[in-house]
Amino acid sequence: MIAPRRRHQRRPWAAAVFMAAVLAFLFAPLVVVVAFSFNSIPRMSLPMAGFSLEWYQGLIDDPEVRQALGRTVTAAIITALVAGPMGVLAAIGLQRLSVRVRTTVMGVLLLPIAVPGLLLAIALAVYWQGVLGQRYSLGAAIIGHILLALPFVILTMNAAVSGFRFSLLEASRDLGATPWQAFRTIMLPLIRPAMIGSALLAAAVSLDEFIVTLFVGGRETTLPVLVWGRIQRSVDPSLNALATVLLVATTILALLAARRTSVRA
Repeated sequence: MIAPRRRHQRRPWAAAVFMAAVLAFLFAPLVVVVAFSFNSIPRMSLPMAGFSLEWYQGLIDDPEVRQALGRTVTAAIITALVAGPMGVLAAIGLQRLSVRVRTTVMGVLLLPIAVPGLLLAIALAVYWQGVLGQRYSLGAAIIGHILLALPFVILTMNAAVSGFRFSLLEASRDLGATPWQAFRTIMLPLIRPAMIGSALLAAAVSLDEFIVTLFVGGRETTLPVLVWGRIQRSVDPSLNALATVLLVATTILALLAARRTSVRA
C-alpha cells in the first residue's frame, strides 16, 4: 500500500519574520529620526543622553520655521479646497462618458502621477517664468501642488461615484427638483465622506511636496524646502524635530483620508 504524501507543513513564523524584516527596512529610518528628535544633547549617535523637548521648543521660537509653517499650512488648505471640488466635478463628468472615451480621458488626467516629479517641476518652472513671465512665488507652488494632488482626488472620487445610480437624479428632476437640489439632497450625502477624504489626501500631498516647491516657490519656502536647506549646512536634532512634525502631520492626514474614503454609503 502506498503511503500518502505528507503535506508541506505551514511555517507561519517564516512569514512573520519576513514581514518584520520588511517593516524594519521601511520604518527603521523614521524611528531613528523621531528618537533623536528627543535627544537632550546635539549628538547623532547612540546611546542617547536623555529625553528632552528643547529641540521642539527651539522650533516654536524660530521665526523662520513659523513663517515656513504658515506657508505650508496655507498651501495645503488651498490645495484641498481647489483640488477637492475639481476632482468631484471631474469624476462625475467621467461617468457621463462612454467606456472607451472615459478610459482615454482618465489616462490623460492621471498623467501627473506617471510623469517624474522633477520633469513636472522643470516644465512648470519654464512655463511659469518663460511663457507667462511671472515671478516664482508660493502661488506658483500651490498651482503645482494642485496639479499633483488632482489625480489622486479624481481616482478617489471616481471610485466613489462609479456605483452611484444617476437614475435617482433623473427621477428627482422629473419630480420638479433643480439640478442643484438633486445633487445636494441625493448625491452629496452619499459621496460626502469620499469628498472629505480626497480633500484631506490633497492636503497631505501638498504638505509633503518638495520638488515643485523648490523649483517655483522662490524665496517663500515651505517646511520641506526649509529642512532641505538646513541639512545642507549641518545636521542637528532640530532637523529631526522638524522632520518629525512633518511626518506626524502627513500621517494624520493620510489616516483620516483613508478612514473617510473607506466609508461606504
